[in-house]
Order: sequence, then C-alpha cells, then structure tokens
Amino acid sequence: MAVPKQSTFTYGLGNPLQTKITKPGQTLPTTKKVVPKATGDSAEVKAVKDAAAAAQIAFDASDKAVKDYLAGINAGGGGGGGGGGGDGGLTYDQQLALQKQQQDADKLLAESQKKVLALDTFRATLGLIFGKDEASKAYVSKLYDLTSGFYKSGSTVEEAMNLALYQAENDKVIPEFTTRFKGIFALRDAKQAGAALQVPTIAEFFATEAKMGEVLRTAGLGDLATETFLGDIIGRQKSVNEVASLISDVFNTIDYAPAELKTTLSTYFPGVDRVSLAKAILTGPEGAQALSQKIKGVSVISAGQQYGMAIDMPTAMDIANRGYGYGEALTGFKQVSSLSRAGDLARIENKTFTQQQAQDAIFKQDSANLGQIAGLKEREEARFASQTGAIKGSFSTQYLSKNSSAGQF
Repeated sequence: MAVPKQSTFTYGLGNPLQTKITKPGQTLPTTKKVVPKATGDSAEVKAVKDAAAAAQIAFDASDKAVKDYLAGINAGGGGGGGGGGGDGGLTYDQQLALQKQQQDADKLLAESQKKVLALDTFRATLGLIFGKDEASKAYVSKLYDLTSGFYKSGSTVEEAMNLALYQAENDKVIPEFTTRFKGIFALRDAKQAGAALQVPTIAEFFATEAKMGEVLRTAGLGDLATETFLGDIIGRQKSVNEVASLISDVFNTIDYAPAELKTTLSTYFPGVDRVSLAKAILTGPEGAQALSQKIKGVSVISAGQQYGMAIDMPTAMDIANRGYGYGEALTGFKQVSSLSRAGDLARIENKTFTQQQAQDAIFKQDSANLGQIAGLKEREEARFASQTGAIKGSFSTQYLSKNSSAGQF
C-alpha cells in the first residue's frame, strides 16, 4: 500500500506507545507511558532499577527510529519516505515490540513491590529451626509481622528472623521470644564490652545447644539438658568443647573417684548430688583447665592424708604438676612414710631430716636430700657391722635396705 502525503498519525510528546495494540492504519495515542522508578536499596530492588533503565534505553532507541521514520515520510511527501513501506504509522510488529518492553519493566517493578512472606512459609521455616512445637506458639504471629518487614527489604527468611530478634529486644516486644535467646544477647553485650568472641545467629545458637545437650545426656545429666540451662551456659561464653572438657576432665574425675578421694574433693567441690555438682562446675567462673589442675592438687592432698601427712595446696599443686596423679601420689607418700626413721637417725647425729626433705627426695628427686639419706644409711650399717650375731639394726633392715619401699636409695 502506498504511503499518503499527509499521514493521519499524530506524534505526541513521548514514545509512540499504547496499551492496546492497533491494527495497521489506525493512529497511535499521543500520551507517553513513563516507566515508574523503583524504590528501595536492596540488591533485588537495585536489579529492578537496572532492568527498568535498560528498558528505557531501548525505548529511547526505538523512539529515535520512529522519529526518523516519520521525518522521512513527511519529507518525502508521499514518495514512500525512504522505503518505509507502511500505512502511515508504525507496523504491527513495531508496536508489539515496544509494548512488550514496557510490560516487562512494569512486571519487574510490580514483583519487587509485591514481595510478601507467606505466613505458612514463615511457620514452616520457623519449625525447621525451632521445632514444630515452638512454631505453633502464639507469639509467632507477632514475630511474623517483624520478620516480614525485613524480608520485604531483601533479606532471606533466616536473616530476617535474626534481625527481628534484635528489633524485638530493642522495642521490648515478644518477651517469650527474646527470653529464649538471652544467651545471644549476653554474648553480644560481652562483645560490645571488648571480649574477643563471635555472636551466634539463631541457627548457630540452636546447633550449639543441641551438641551441649548431647554431651550432658551422655554423662547421665539429662536433667540439665534444658533450654534455660543451656542458654545460660552459652551466655557464659562456654563453648561445646569447653563443656565437654568440664564434664570429662572435671565432673567425671570426681564422679568416679575412690571413696577416700571423693570425700576430700567434696570439701573443695561441694554438691548435694551429681546434678548439683555438675551444675556448679558448668556455671562457675573457672574453666576446664583450671578446674582440672585443681582436682589434681586435691588428689595429692588426699593421697597425703591417707598416710597422715597434711599437704597445703601450693605444695600439692607442685607435686601434681610433676606428673603425680592420685595413684602415683599414694605410692610416693608411702615411700615418704618409710623414711620417718631417717629423722631419728639424724637427731642421733645432732642433725635434722624433716618430712619436707623426705618429700623433696621422693617427688623432686632432690640430690642433696638423697645424699643425706644415703649417708645416714651407710653410717648406720657401719655402726652395726662390728656387732656379732644375726641381729642387725632395725633401720638398715626395715627402712633403708635395698628391699624396702624406699629401695631406690
């Protein structure tokens, strides 16, 4: 069809775009359809802005092409406008392409503006993290309202829940929710005060809680594996490894100690029963390493008591740090006890040989004291060497002979 000199097409102020596709020969509306601007600053909304900007660039390019096309028609005066080959306006395909670009941009913006967290989806996610019982509680609807706001701004469901937790604490709402995670807030406060630690997310908090509960149940302390107690332990900056060490190195040592040792330990680690003892150990200010060392010291004290020897804690700790546990300390104090005769012999020579010197000889292998013991033995043997008969000195045969408990001397 030939192009008429005077086209019935009227070009408006904007792109030749309409919401309803016209058939060839019909005029286009003169109103420009403006691409709405997206709001927000999340990554998703930014992507929408970029897509809308790209669509606008495409419109501008198409707009220029149409203007050039119409200029050719008007300049040609009916001569076909440089081969436009048309009906006085855009072709059907050109109109369709332009409208699809606008629809795509509108769709992207609409999707961003309509991003809504479904309540069912929220409850299901909450159930996976908290458990089904927790997800059915009354406060979940209030939490949903807080979480939805962060979700709409671009956060994932889990990120939104963590943000909602702090928002709830700040606004002093949903106390049943914030109280559940008092351990997280305790760690946050410690970090803000300068402690070098990592504040867990809700998911990490639950994982830690579950592992600690397993440690306690394995030790027969299932009564302590509760949300309240474990949350308190986490808030005290106790890790899973620390709790495991407190149970294996401290609690179990006391729990399985011989009766004599357990009696002594009870004066340093009071507890009416196993649960009370474990609770005191886990919530106390001392860590596993310090408590383990303390138990070793008490064990040495207890071993000394079995042989009537009073040992103070610094001395006991020194012996323990030399590798003496309860059993080894019992053997050592037995040897110290067998050297009591050495003190008597030393006094005969107007010398002294104390219990402390005997302990140093046994536990520290002190050369000076070992030498004094050897000298006392030799002089005693010499005194009785000239005697006739089968009777020998009691010291040489019972205390310092090679077959005695102090035989290394």
